[in-house]
Amino acid sequence: MKILESKYPLGSLPGQKTAGRYVDKILKENVSILAKNVVKDMTYLGIISSSTLEVGTGKSVFAQQLAELYLAELKEHHNMDLKLTLDNIVFRPKDIIKRSFKVPRYSIILCDEWEDANYWSELGVTLRQFFRKCRQLNLFMLIIIPNFFQLPMSYAVSRSVFFVDVRFSGEFDRGYFSFYNFSRKKTLYIRGKKTQNYGIVQPNFKGRFADGYVVGEDAYRKAKLMDLENQEEQEKKPVTPLQIKIKLFYKLHKHFIDIKIKDLAAGFGIASRTAYRWLTEQEKIQNPDIAVSPDNINYLTGGDGYPSNQPEGEDVSDDNEPILYRTGPPKYNEITAREDKQT
Repeated sequence: MKILESKYPLGSLPGQKTAGRYVDKILKENVSILAKNVVKDMTYLGIISSSTLEVGTGKSVFAQQLAELYLAELKEHHNMDLKLTLDNIVFRPKDIIKRSFKVPRYSIILCDEWEDANYWSELGVTLRQFFRKCRQLNLFMLIIIPNFFQLPMSYAVSRSVFFVDVRFSGEFDRGYFSFYNFSRKKTLYIRGKKTQNYGIVQPNFKGRFADGYVVGEDAYRKAKLMDLENQEEQEKKPVTPLQIKIKLFYKLHKHFIDIKIKDLAAGFGIASRTAYRWLTEQEKIQNPDIAVSPDNINYLTGGDGYPSNQPEGEDVSDDNEPILYRTGPPKYNEITAREDKQT
């Protein structure tokens, strides 16, 4: 089906045959559930990865289109006129918190995929801080990651509302995705993690998406390149033995939360007062300005077809639940079978 016909007249998108952007009908129905209920003091986390190759499958394109769809549904249900711009996109987990306080309430924050030596530890720390510090902003955060099974369990299983596998089909053909709701992504993670097996459970549904960035491909690639260049400049700076020691102390403190600071300080041969100073300084480096929120935020206002060949023992459904939380595939007589085709 098509959305945003006035925003995208004929000829404004690659391969377009009629006005508007193509979106999968069942995906739209699920995203509509999220948009409709976000005003119930909700904060969402959605995960996007790929089971085929970790790069080049079109995850960034799909994520931007999903974000645009969500904002369109916000407009439909709550008359909120929010846009997706580069202000909503970050390339490193450490920038999520700071950026969250710069965008309007109910906005999208998209953390695009980037991996370095500190990626996963930084992402885990940032997600904990996000749900602790930014809960009142009622944002929808989308994270693009290289591998679903490398995500910490608490976020893969209980914090996120869905997982989308953006994958190749045929001879490296882009534009395909599989959607796993809350229950199915839990089963996928727990049963598939050991062997990295995405086939352990079937998705709730499969769909297609068309080509086309939302924020503009040139602007997006320029911003991503600038982030890379800035990171390379940072990596060129020499690291002193003291900096290494402080970083190690900081990471150990974050990882072993049951160890008291004074005991950890004793192991490093430093005073507790020095330990607290190290932690404070490193926290500012890792997460600048996270404690500052702007004054103008008012926190008081309030594939195609359905999956087949289901693995034995996995086809359990509850007909009374909405699609987003259903444990089995939707019945054909519950939702009109998709007759829409990509155009």
